[in-house]
Amino acid sequence: MTATILSGLPGHAASAHDTNSTNRSLPDVNALPPAPGLIFDIRAGEYIMFDELVKRLSGRKYVLIGEKHDNPIHHHHQAQLVDALSKQDKTHRAVVWEMFTRDQQPLLDQSWQSVSISELGPALSWEERGWPSWHDYAPIAQAARDNDLKMVAGNLPDDILKTMISDGNKAMSDDLASKLDLPDVPQDFLTRLNVEIAEGHCNMLPDNMLGAFSNVQFARDASLARAMSDAAMRDDIDGAFLIAGAMHVRNSIAVPWHLQRFEPDLAEKDIAVVSLIEADDPGEDASLIEDYAIRFGAPDDIDFMWFTNDIERDDPCQALTMGQ
Repeated sequence: MTATILSGLPGHAASAHDTNSTNRSLPDVNALPPAPGLIFDIRAGEYIMFDELVKRLSGRKYVLIGEKHDNPIHHHHQAQLVDALSKQDKTHRAVVWEMFTRDQQPLLDQSWQSVSISELGPALSWEERGWPSWHDYAPIAQAARDNDLKMVAGNLPDDILKTMISDGNKAMSDDLASKLDLPDVPQDFLTRLNVEIAEGHCNMLPDNMLGAFSNVQFARDASLARAMSDAAMRDDIDGAFLIAGAMHVRNSIAVPWHLQRFEPDLAEKDIAVVSLIEADDPGEDASLIEDYAIRFGAPDDIDFMWFTNDIERDDPCQALTMGQ
């Protein structure tokens, strides 16, 4: 990776008249601002190639791949990683989806056996439920099918999510409540989640509703973690991938935290977080790796950052303002 990046830097190639070129101090490649296509290993503090990412993930029980839902590049990369890692280490991981809800599992199982990949999303009312085009996500399902991986619906049912805003955890059935075994949201989690949810809703939510929304986020993370853990308990499954929004795959506060709660004996190396992140436009004050890390809440919340192009979007807050 180092040689590849350096070879493209102005002045790297030695001139025939430049007798001092070997004495020059080359730039620290790993200090370069992120750009689309680069992958950074946070713990190692270095850029790596895709094949090296696959090598470093090999054998991990749980691999969580965070995304921005409306960026099709992210879903292409998720599919690429699911396929390459499954072929590399022969580890048979389930593919757990944030986008499918637990009550859809019977239909998902049935459709998985009977319909084409292109028809799978429509069979489960994918776009009617508000997700971006199934066409963008279909390669992930194709990678699962190509590697004979089980598809798992991980999220809480929509009707429970809506009711939880007013009724809290009492909205869950006794069986689901027992399965998730939710503790009170830790105060430091609640503080972080309240800020993030307020910002995510353009600071238009009343303050007295933030705690309820944060509790829902906490419960959704628990549901995704439980789905991963339950899938891995099957005799024919060795672990799980998670396909979810980037905020669900943070080590210190989201799904990995609940995985450790459900499986206290998990080693740190058993969980890996890969986050697909849109790189900022380059410029004089280009963001550095640490700047991106802090955006997710803590420097160690992500293990590998995989940078991509962004896509053009309207301002969602402007749309909310116009709708009021």
